[in-house]
Amino acid sequence: MNLKILITALSLSSFFAYSQTNLKGTVKDEKGNPLIGATVVLSPTKGTITDGDGTYSITVLEDGKYTIKTNFTGLKPQNKTVSVVGEKEITVDFVLLGSNQELNEVVITSNRMRETLDEVPSSVAVLSLKQIENLSQTSNSVADVLMEIPGMALSSNQTSSTGQTLRGRNMLVLIDGIPQSTPLRSGGRDVNTIDPSSLERVEVIKGATAIYGNGADGGIVNYITKKPSSTKRFESITSVGTEGSLVGIENSVGSKLTQTISGKLDKLGYVASGSFRQIGVYKDANGEVISPTYGLGETTQYTLFGKVNYEITEKQEIELMYNYFSSNQNSKYTPQLGVYGESPTIGVLEEQVGVDQGNKYNHNAQLTYKYDEIFGKTDFRLNVYMQDFKTIYDYSDTFYDPNLGFDGGQTLITSSKRGARLNFSTPYAFGKIDGNILYGIDILNDKTSQDLVDGRKWTPEMKMTNFAPYAQLKTAYSDFILKAGIRFENINIDVPNYTTITRYNVGQTSPISGGIDINGGAIDYNATTFNAGLRYNKWQFIKPFISFSQSFSIADLGRTLRTATENTVSNINSESVIANNYEVGFNSRIGQVNLSGAYFISTSDLGSTYSETESGAFVILRQPEKVYGYELSMDTKLTRELTFGTSISYTEGKLDSKDSGDYDTYMGGDRIPPVKIVSFLSYDLDHKFNARLSMIYSGDRDRFEAPYSYGRGPVNDFTTVNLSTNYHITPSTKLSLGIRNLLNKDYYPLTSQWNARSANYVKANGAQFNVALTVSL
Repeated sequence: MNLKILITALSLSSFFAYSQTNLKGTVKDEKGNPLIGATVVLSPTKGTITDGDGTYSITVLEDGKYTIKTNFTGLKPQNKTVSVVGEKEITVDFVLLGSNQELNEVVITSNRMRETLDEVPSSVAVLSLKQIENLSQTSNSVADVLMEIPGMALSSNQTSSTGQTLRGRNMLVLIDGIPQSTPLRSGGRDVNTIDPSSLERVEVIKGATAIYGNGADGGIVNYITKKPSSTKRFESITSVGTEGSLVGIENSVGSKLTQTISGKLDKLGYVASGSFRQIGVYKDANGEVISPTYGLGETTQYTLFGKVNYEITEKQEIELMYNYFSSNQNSKYTPQLGVYGESPTIGVLEEQVGVDQGNKYNHNAQLTYKYDEIFGKTDFRLNVYMQDFKTIYDYSDTFYDPNLGFDGGQTLITSSKRGARLNFSTPYAFGKIDGNILYGIDILNDKTSQDLVDGRKWTPEMKMTNFAPYAQLKTAYSDFILKAGIRFENINIDVPNYTTITRYNVGQTSPISGGIDINGGAIDYNATTFNAGLRYNKWQFIKPFISFSQSFSIADLGRTLRTATENTVSNINSESVIANNYEVGFNSRIGQVNLSGAYFISTSDLGSTYSETESGAFVILRQPEKVYGYELSMDTKLTRELTFGTSISYTEGKLDSKDSGDYDTYMGGDRIPPVKIVSFLSYDLDHKFNARLSMIYSGDRDRFEAPYSYGRGPVNDFTTVNLSTNYHITPSTKLSLGIRNLLNKDYYPLTSQWNARSANYVKANGAQFNVALTVSL
């Protein structure tokens, strides 16, 4: 019996040994250099990465026909088919060619469907995962990651995104299509609401657009979160880093830990990540502590992100996404007031008054259901989403109230959104003409209010219901692409009865404003917006387009309501803004050179520009507006290893102050940034070491005479230089170093200059370092 068992065991082991086939090979670039960390996937689930010699090995247990896929960032992916019939070893080598980086290969999804740039008659910018990782090495927030995009104003280096406009107008910020902006009461904190480690890409559609509804006068910024890995059953990425000031390092050092897991188990895909970041004291180029007001220094940030998708059938898929972001400042410093135009406001050691400020929480969740060919050739997509957001601002004595015993106060904004999008896409063809019709309905419920931490009401809780059917037609004929669409906005906002907050000058007992009882009511907005565009793709050296698009927005209703002087909501001037965007542009490729450019004009009969009154309150000017400008960008391969790129953005804006058709008054710096030039050099050595040196130049803009008020301060030019480097120690281990403000430039950010107030006259960060070690398993 024992002999039979032994013979059987030996036979089985011999059979399994014989049936195992080792697939091996190398992955190299066109110069013959081995590619370290290239992904090699054996359909459907087995995968690995290449080692230090660019080699890989995968074991196959069963005979059959397999597809091997390999991919490496920046190079063209490649697939090969192999048949296994009892061989012990099969060698399959790959040579990956350089990606031609043609503009028409860039795929965008923010138009509610997958499209290449050749199908879009408008200006679009896309930041890839690699670009986000590089830019994050020299950034203080996700707002900084956007700064190099042509048409995007520079960030404020603060929690507030006020002044970071897109083409001189406000933009609608989204996370996977979920609105982050709070147009009912814009708090200027919608940009910095997610950690870059959660992102797969960022898509920016420039110019007025109504495709996602209220608030996209300048365009949209859509943060697209990471997707599950399709190459492995389990993948882990761990990143540990530290950051701090290179000038006066004491108390400035912080740390960050990020953990991501991802994989594919048959029909189930998953990705989850979490991050913790502790930021130290921010210091300027002289080592002086920067004022903590609205600051990003001395904050603790948490991120939790998860996404799961399941393939129900070949045509049906369901996906669930959740993202949490929190940034809380606990500063040991308080502001020491400077003098606008002369000396900066700095931070001095002293206990802060009030509670910690920052974005307390931002919850986003979305359930997506896809059904391809739900009837005929029509594809269906349903998104059901929610967002809960809370942010707290700095303590201010402007909320002094002697009757209630308050020396001041802090405001907070809370917003709760619930929404759904039903989307159908039907293809069609008539002879040589083909295309598709995109149509559906958007439903949104938004509750937003602004209170004081002590319980006083500043802005009533506004409840908005938005119902918007839409349709978009795309037609292709020969080398022409025509797109046209329409959207019907139906908005109802319910405002309760409320009393405007009573305001006093500090130390006085007689109120200077407020205390007015306002009868609430319903405010209805109904608008129809259009878009149309034409693109011509015959020539590779130039692909021109022309477009017209409209947007719909409510001009910060909450700001209007909190300073209301009429006794009924129905008498308040709260008309919506319809912005019209006219644009002509092109994309081009000539040899190794990529070019793109656009000229635009944006007009609106009603404006949303802020003006500061003598009491320090802000009112919205409803004067007609015209914003215009141009953008040009270029990048090219100087050598196989070296890439150069540059762009220039120019925007100007004027108001028709007399409503006479004569745009006679310049718009303020809170809307219109100075000219911006971005240039970079990127070096890649055999995909083991890469470095990127970038320069940002911000020009002068002096349009107003003293005495200066909010938005009208003169802006002086400055230039900053950033450096980011990466070195692959092993195929799975990467060391990164980033230096922000490499030359330790001493300057004031744009918001400090145009704000024209001493309390906001704060310098930018001096030179900062960011070191991180990333391990992939």
